[in-house]
Amino acid sequence: MKSKLKYISILLIVFGISFNSCQEDFLERYPLDEMTDATFFTSANDLKVMVNGFYRLLPRYHFQNAGGTVAFNIYLDANTDIQVATGASGALLQKGSSGEAPATDGTWNGNFSWIRQINYLIENSGRVERDAEVDQYTGEAYFFRAWVYFNMLVRYGDVPIYTEVLETDSEALYKTRDSRYDVAKFIIQDLDSAIVKMGWKNSNFSKLGRVNKEAAIVMKARVALYEGTWERYHGAKNTPFAVEGQNGNEFLQIIEPAILQLIDHQGSTLFTRGGPFNEAYNQLFSQQDASTSEGVFLYRVYDVNGIVGHNFYDRVVDNPQSPTMNLVENYLDKNGVPQELTSLPIDYISLNNLGENLDPRFRQSIWTPDRGPQNKIPGFEPQALPSRYPPINNVYSNNYAATGLRFWKGAIFDANEWRNGSTDDVLIRYAEGLLALAEAKAILGTINQADLDKTVNLLRGRVGMAPMNLADVQSWSVSYSLQNGFEPSESNIVNEIRRERLSELAFEGHRDKDLKRWAVFHNVINGWKPKGAHAQEFADYFNDQQRLMADGFSENDAKSYALTLGEDYDVFTDGFLNPFFITPEFKSTGEGYFVEPGRVYLAPIPKNEIELYMEDAGVELKQNPGWF
Repeated sequence: MKSKLKYISILLIVFGISFNSCQEDFLERYPLDEMTDATFFTSANDLKVMVNGFYRLLPRYHFQNAGGTVAFNIYLDANTDIQVATGASGALLQKGSSGEAPATDGTWNGNFSWIRQINYLIENSGRVERDAEVDQYTGEAYFFRAWVYFNMLVRYGDVPIYTEVLETDSEALYKTRDSRYDVAKFIIQDLDSAIVKMGWKNSNFSKLGRVNKEAAIVMKARVALYEGTWERYHGAKNTPFAVEGQNGNEFLQIIEPAILQLIDHQGSTLFTRGGPFNEAYNQLFSQQDASTSEGVFLYRVYDVNGIVGHNFYDRVVDNPQSPTMNLVENYLDKNGVPQELTSLPIDYISLNNLGENLDPRFRQSIWTPDRGPQNKIPGFEPQALPSRYPPINNVYSNNYAATGLRFWKGAIFDANEWRNGSTDDVLIRYAEGLLALAEAKAILGTINQADLDKTVNLLRGRVGMAPMNLADVQSWSVSYSLQNGFEPSESNIVNEIRRERLSELAFEGHRDKDLKRWAVFHNVINGWKPKGAHAQEFADYFNDQQRLMADGFSENDAKSYALTLGEDYDVFTDGFLNPFFITPEFKSTGEGYFVEPGRVYLAPIPKNEIELYMEDAGVELKQNPGWF
């Protein structure tokens, strides 16, 4: 009973866990010694205090704890085809692995502990006389229950649904897994309740980073798109993860009315303040007060002058995560045409020329050397090198870009943000909802030019990108491949919406989920050898001492940065950097990455839970495909 007792632990103990770390964000602390069941839930503020603890569920992307662990939001697409570390990922090298499930999994029990707390609030919210403020905090509770269950749906698929607080002798403690179809429907129901109850962003009770109606609407579209496309593609390909009897249309049809409600409220209003380089898309992610960022609906607040700031490491830094050429090759040219169909200049492969010839979101996401030496960027003087290019191995520094590609998206031009700042984390934004609408309608075959104009082209207009024309797209002769995350059996417009998602949402944590819901993750990963920037461009720069000295290096430092391709760094036959050349799997004779197609799409259920169900109740808790 140990695991189940953990799930049903005394509420005050769970509260202690929940509120002990409220100093992490803007939410207020709760006086635990004053809380009893008899005196609590007598006012809207009681609900607020309890729901404040649920905000710990939101990811915190900028911190360094006492143990030295660091989290950055630029790591969110790690272990996908668009972002790699300095060494190969063990999670993507599964050849020969057994598929044995771990004995325990803190995520499973941790999620159910959260669900019990949220259920307790929802059950007791009716004890407080209903008004707009009570509705707001109750709606937030529904949102957070949906948030937890969606994370579980993505991780495990089928999971037990609990809507009430259970006692130690309840038979429902050993409830078998509800189908992922039922879980997804339940999540949508909770989000509908949240949408009805909560106010719009910055209204009376939904200020200062609180969940709001807009965030719940986009979250509803996120869930519906995820499950609708999971059913469609896993079903069509008859994978072990298919949902019997479902084709995805039911969920996909949910998206349009939801996002049209959002469009009716938000219209065409997007964040357009561009900062020192006049790059609004880039600067959307760099605001110290996201409450004024148009189109940012859910964000995590940091305030260095309030309860806490964050140990903030700026985003334009050479670090263990780097973009790949898979991402670069995805961008359309500036005229809105795929690179394989356009006549780019012969030297377009240089970073500067890529910036001039591709979708402007490339240049606003990835560093280009024409910006000058890194230490000349406003706010970067204390910590940056006088280099136009990042080091490409660790011979000279622990800070280097394995692929030669350096992040730029979300650059922060404020030296005070270096170690303890107030930049808010963007968690849910308008663009995701608009692209969900475009993808759903493209799949259903109902999309028209007007749909593109109010979704894709609204986003393109912010960066000055050529608009998408439906007739033109459908006329292209493009070789859409599974290996690049596309679906050859789908129409051009479906595949181009996939490309648009990557261009707009890169480094925001969507890529892994997208590849898995499209049932192409193993197609993209298996046999893949990550590729970096054009190697000769780096050799030309770091071997030119006069150029280095002109940028600010001393004569001795300029000499020390010289590199020899083939010795300091390996190069693919097409002239691009091989970031993993030391690892056998990624040498010319290696086989690259490999994941097991029959199990990689879902995590295993921990063994101790399966054993507990059988030993204590004689109930079978089924394992996910490919695991034992």
